[in-house]
Amino acid sequence: ERCKRKRLTLTPHYDPRVEEIVVNEVLSAFNLFEEELVKAEEEEKRRKEEEEKKEQEEKLKLLSLNKSPEDKGQTSAYEHDPLLLLLQEQLAAQKAEQEQIKEDVK
Repeated sequence: ERCKRKRLTLTPHYDPRVEEIVVNEVLSAFNLFEEELVKAEEEEKRRKEEEEKKEQEEKLKLLSLNKSPEDKGQTSAYEHDPLLLLLQEQLAAQKAEQEQIKEDVK
């Protein structure tokens, strides 16, 4: 005699439409993540280019200040120590990181 109870099996009982919906949601989330990653990389690249441009402008300013006509061949009193320049670069990098963190928090 057989029972009229349902037998528990390991085969899944689901609606294929639900599977399609879940797959579509996962794919859309993945695509959104990829888009955000690409945007973040582009933003990082743009920011680095701007920083490099600013550094080059600052170096040109320093060179123009150091070679002013008032020097007349004398060494400038405003020559920067390499250690000071390194510290300034590190400070600028820290500020940029803090700004990026603030933007990420927003």
